[in-house]
Amino acid sequence: MKSKLFNYASNLSKQRFGERIQKIPVNAGFSCPNRDGQFSSKGCIYCNNSSFAPFYSSSSRSISEQLQTGKDFYGKRYHCSRFFAYFQSFSGTYAAIEVLQKKYTEALQFPGIEGLVIATRPDCINKAVIELLLELSHRSYIRVELGVESFDDKVLTAINRCHDAQTTHNALTLLQQAGIDTCIHLIFGLPEESPDCATFSAKSVSQSGAVLVKLHHLQIIEGSQLADTYKTDYAGLRLHTMESYLEEVVAFIINLDPSISIERLINRVPPEHLIAPHWGKISESEFQQILENRLAEKGLQQGARFTTNC
Repeated sequence: MKSKLFNYASNLSKQRFGERIQKIPVNAGFSCPNRDGQFSSKGCIYCNNSSFAPFYSSSSRSISEQLQTGKDFYGKRYHCSRFFAYFQSFSGTYAAIEVLQKKYTEALQFPGIEGLVIATRPDCINKAVIELLLELSHRSYIRVELGVESFDDKVLTAINRCHDAQTTHNALTLLQQAGIDTCIHLIFGLPEESPDCATFSAKSVSQSGAVLVKLHHLQIIEGSQLADTYKTDYAGLRLHTMESYLEEVVAFIINLDPSISIERLINRVPPEHLIAPHWGKISESEFQQILENRLAEKGLQQGARFTTNC
């Protein structure tokens, strides 16, 4: 059912494709410049990539093998037959152009794949990558999922992101100029975050040219640098309760351009990986309903405080 209070991504998918298109995550064997030593060998402080990889996703298997397993699994689970290949693991544009072209082409040639969704970092977007994506977009749907996380330089430094906000703006400009659909990924509750983070983030996303945004709260995941910090100094981290995060999301949504769709509101880490915070087994749809109720109670909706003069 279409939400009257904010734009949910399922509505956008139905408008563009007539139905939901299921993403099949794949691991193409790419690395990350924040892990392989180009910028850092430590990675972002919150990251443990294995915490969100599906059971079949492994760089030891070909793209086609992973897509077949994913197609069988998601096709039965969601009764669907149309898919996007989702280059989710690590940085999906971080490889030589000829390697990217080979991996992307293999995915696009697989039966039932109607396009690519490519997750990557702002510092892994350049003119050569844009040219490749633009070429592919002439024959298939292409979307970039950009791990922005924060538009604040203080936060980016604190989380060892190893790039600044200007790098993000440069990447977004290249994507916008090429006309490539972009989804911005943000995390709320990061160290050094300012009190007006939600409002500032909403205004930044609204000016970015992105068509989608994904949100979640900071979570402490086993195997991350943040896990070690939390075990010795948990009081120094401001972890959201569901209530405080709900208020953050409300502040974000009412300042967000009404034309932008929201693909995700929370992130669910497998229990064996999650250290904190624990909110119980709340689902995306349950949180969406709670959010809609809160917006209705306050007489608010997406874009209620949005202005182009920001």
